[in-house]
Amino acid sequence: MEILDILPSRFGYVILTYFYSWIMLSYLAMKVGGARKKYDVKYPTMYSDKEQVFNCIQRAHQNTLEVYPQWLVFQTIAALVYPTAAAVLGAIWVTSRFSYAWGYYTGDPAKRMRGVYGYIGLFGVIILSISVALHSETSYTKEEQLVNMSGFLDSIRCGDCECNVDWAEKRNTIASVAAGVLFFTGWWIIIDAAIMFKEPDSFNHAYHACGVIATVAFLMINAVSNGQVRGDSYSEGCLGQTGARVWLFIGFMLAFGSLIASMWILFGGFVVNHKPSVYPGIAVFFQNAFIFFGGLVFKFGRTEDLWQ
Repeated sequence: MEILDILPSRFGYVILTYFYSWIMLSYLAMKVGGARKKYDVKYPTMYSDKEQVFNCIQRAHQNTLEVYPQWLVFQTIAALVYPTAAAVLGAIWVTSRFSYAWGYYTGDPAKRMRGVYGYIGLFGVIILSISVALHSETSYTKEEQLVNMSGFLDSIRCGDCECNVDWAEKRNTIASVAAGVLFFTGWWIIIDAAIMFKEPDSFNHAYHACGVIATVAFLMINAVSNGQVRGDSYSEGCLGQTGARVWLFIGFMLAFGSLIASMWILFGGFVVNHKPSVYPGIAVFFQNAFIFFGGLVFKFGRTEDLWQ
């Protein structure tokens, strides 16, 4: 069987995003080459001690290369099941790198944040990749799912004793505890920052809105079961399958929005403005990141087969 026989019919759209990304990388590389000639920066010197604009042009290219392998992996995985969505999200991410670079080319590093919307594309393909992993479970029986998901944690031998631990049966407990720890850690960090920096000049308390929105998103994402979203639950509830999917989509959008906003606060409000302490910005970001990943663990780390 040829590889093209097992790929979705719309995978060609994804190939176009790969070609689009190649054009983007080539453009950024040529800009760096032109800047080397313009500002007389010889190889193998990476950055200039005198020309700030050249450094900005170089960083625009370098930062994209740092993120590109991650995007490429998640883009490919997501495209195996969701080619059209992956292509759209990929196009958003690649386009954002142009906005990011053009903002950087002005010589003002703060203007690189014009490309912050690219996180929608990056986090979008990450979520789709997680969904692909869950989608692969549906081809197994309940017993096979438990074996495959637990893997090497099926049993643990303690020395010479014969005590075996069935970690598959404890999957829901472990995922719930891990999600709770992440959620608690996120709020503990922001409370610590609020106590240390009480003055509005050092920490604008309006930034707490991001954490509140992330918490609401956490609850929304986990308010509907995977069975309701797939349409195979015994009771569809008051929302129905379409309503459950819309509800879950809004929850994820709120989660993404709060995470992206926290990044904007960190870099735009503290790093770029050279605040005396960037810890409040770091606390806002990590709070939203921990709540976000805690929601993912609680949603996808558990299995409904073990619900009583």
